[in-house]
Amino acid sequence: MQITTWDPLLSSKDADAEIVSAAQKREIKNILKSYVGMYDSFSELIQNAMDAVDRRALSGEDCYQRKLWLTIDLLENSFSITDNGIGFNEKEFKAFLAPNISFKNGGSTRGNKGVGATYIGYGFDYLQFGTKGNGHEFFGEMIDGRKWVEDYKGIVTRPVVNACTSDNPTFHSISRGSTFKIKFGGEHTRPKNLSWYSASTPEQWLYLLLIKTPLGSIDYLKEEPDVISFELKVIDKHGSEKVLTDNEAKYIYPHTKIKASVNLKDIIKLQNKLISAGKDASAIPTKYFKSNGIYEYFDTNEITSLRKNDEEYDELIREYNVEAYGYFTYSTSVWDQFNDSLAKLRKGYRVLKGGLQLANNNMTQGELISIPLTSNIGYQNQCHIIVHFKDADPDLGRKGFQPELKEAAEKVSVAIVNRFKKWKKLLKSDSGVKPDITKEIELHEWVKAQESHAEKHPLILTNKNFFAPINEISITSEPQSEQDVIVLFNQLIAGGVIRGINLLATSQVKQYDCVYKYVVKEPFENHVFDKENNPLGVEELHFNSEHISPPKILEYKYNLDALIQEFENEYKNEKDIHLAVAWEMGCEWQKNYEAISLLDLDNLHQRDFHGLTHILDSGTTRFHVVVLKELITYLNDVDGVQEYHKENYGDDFF
Repeated sequence: MQITTWDPLLSSKDADAEIVSAAQKREIKNILKSYVGMYDSFSELIQNAMDAVDRRALSGEDCYQRKLWLTIDLLENSFSITDNGIGFNEKEFKAFLAPNISFKNGGSTRGNKGVGATYIGYGFDYLQFGTKGNGHEFFGEMIDGRKWVEDYKGIVTRPVVNACTSDNPTFHSISRGSTFKIKFGGEHTRPKNLSWYSASTPEQWLYLLLIKTPLGSIDYLKEEPDVISFELKVIDKHGSEKVLTDNEAKYIYPHTKIKASVNLKDIIKLQNKLISAGKDASAIPTKYFKSNGIYEYFDTNEITSLRKNDEEYDELIREYNVEAYGYFTYSTSVWDQFNDSLAKLRKGYRVLKGGLQLANNNMTQGELISIPLTSNIGYQNQCHIIVHFKDADPDLGRKGFQPELKEAAEKVSVAIVNRFKKWKKLLKSDSGVKPDITKEIELHEWVKAQESHAEKHPLILTNKNFFAPINEISITSEPQSEQDVIVLFNQLIAGGVIRGINLLATSQVKQYDCVYKYVVKEPFENHVFDKENNPLGVEELHFNSEHISPPKILEYKYNLDALIQEFENEYKNEKDIHLAVAWEMGCEWQKNYEAISLLDLDNLHQRDFHGLTHILDSGTTRFHVVVLKELITYLNDVDGVQEYHKENYGDDFF
């Protein structure tokens, strides 16, 4: 008799064992392919442990405190986590490693796909795990899970769980909970070695885990946070241990670590009070200005109000109860300082930086993505924005969100940047000087710091033709800020080192810093080059009589990189600027400009006015530069710097 109907799912149970095994292997491998991040292994184990303690907290036990114990073992190349959560019963424990088996509870848990445990079991070649206190106690290990998945020759036996003895003192000390440990290494694991992170202390790992994994929990604005505490132990490559206790599982928002950050809502409240009192709403106290950054939290209604006449956007925002956080810093160098001074991670690795971070159900999801700005694109690197969904159900593994949700999040991020742009006046001006985000220096500390700087970095001008009769410049140390640059430049003009630049006005509030004129008066020989007596002069005067130029724009910077960034942000227009004065040249000019060094005597004929040190030329725009550090060095030894300028600004450099 011919069979005409059957249930494919039931029929698969009776299929050949080899066929079923091959199909399971393919299914598991597809799951493993969905985990591509360098933090996925940490994230899955942490997420499951946090869900376990949350589930136990719901049981209403008296005096229960949620706790996690994490260990990074650089010597063993392993990561382990123990929780005092709900634990597994026997049936759950035997099934949880299988694909698509989940005991999660939808919106009340951080994940609900049921594939994370499979990834942990079969994504690595060593898994040790145990549970106790839920009517079942077991401790065991599974070996060569990843080798079996990657084996197509049938050489590796399918791994099984074997009971073993626990050597985990924390697991022995708790009455209820679970523990997991994975060892890294092998051809297909990410990472192969924990040394990839260049983090060897618990302080460093704290920043990595709180920013890049679910350990840094993101709370909903209208819910009372119930913080999970954790202990973090790091064992270095020499076997030495260091532990950080009593840590809170909370995301590190930039404003909590970066001093002088202003909440934009506080400013709005202040303005409303001023208006209610019949006062000028723009009369914001000076303490809110010159901030390192501005930030704001946004609830669902505030997010919808940021963007008008977009029904599809409004519907998605409300459906997923979207909330957001934004931080806008005055300079991308703040992220470098955060990395170097606070997180103390390897140079060049920004654990926190500008971009859009998607989050779902209290945890970050995936890597940062670019904020899709169409203008002022430099701001995308200055803004750190988190868009937090509720029950968005991201794709398999930790790949990310559906296209329509990602697009909605991008619209949120652009709207927040546009809001912050209007308040840029509250931020410091980016002068290129290295920011200090970790502390506010007290007056006596500042005085001591300046004395020390003057001793270590004296400013010496040895050319006997200037500042006669004592041949000393009154600023005694190398500049540390834009204000120091202004003082030094004015002294060089007053002392006759630079001639023919007349300053009309200087402003700290206008878009540009200064208005000046070039003035060439008799005796004209004061402007003509002489290697010994007037090394900053021009080779040949282009004027037969007195010359006064129209008013021109001058910009001061500590480092020229800051000015280039303002061009990229479209905050300033390079076509408006005729002269830039800075202490250091920087390197950002190399992106779009050719630099002609006028301190290279072969280029002397291109110096149009006394004192100019460089010309920057993009092909469409051209402006003069005075780099004070290189000017001082040149004055002290004209011949000695020629090789440097030919090497760094000559044709061979490009």
